[in-house]
Amino acid sequence: MNREVIREKTMQMIYQMEIAGKFDYSELNVMEEDMNILNKKQAVEALTAVKEHIAEIDEKIASNIDNWSFDRISKTDLAILRTAVCEMMFMDSIPKAVSINEAVKLSKKYGDEKSYKFVNSVLAKIDKSLEKE
Repeated sequence: MNREVIREKTMQMIYQMEIAGKFDYSELNVMEEDMNILNKKQAVEALTAVKEHIAEIDEKIASNIDNWSFDRISKTDLAILRTAVCEMMFMDSIPKAVSINEAVKLSKKYGDEKSYKFVNSVLAKIDKSLEKE
């Protein structure tokens, strides 16, 4: 399983956590074919960071969107953003540019026709804000 597939499965689990209203991946009903994702260091590291830092991740997203409210972000785009922001803030082993590029790919696959532009814009702003910190 390559890093792109792991990231995609992780994003899907973050989406499930949003739907369930519980940001604890250990409480998810994971399909048997996806159970092996929980054996991957990259996935567990990201899911743990989301569990421990969801408020901080959401604040970073909310403070970097223009002319839009956090509550209006589609759940799919939000899961993609949370995955990327988690990587950018808490996973130093993944270059920020890779997180942004992979998020744009996911938004083209799962979002609507404007999602990738929105995701790219928000993540570019977050990248700049993280550089300043």
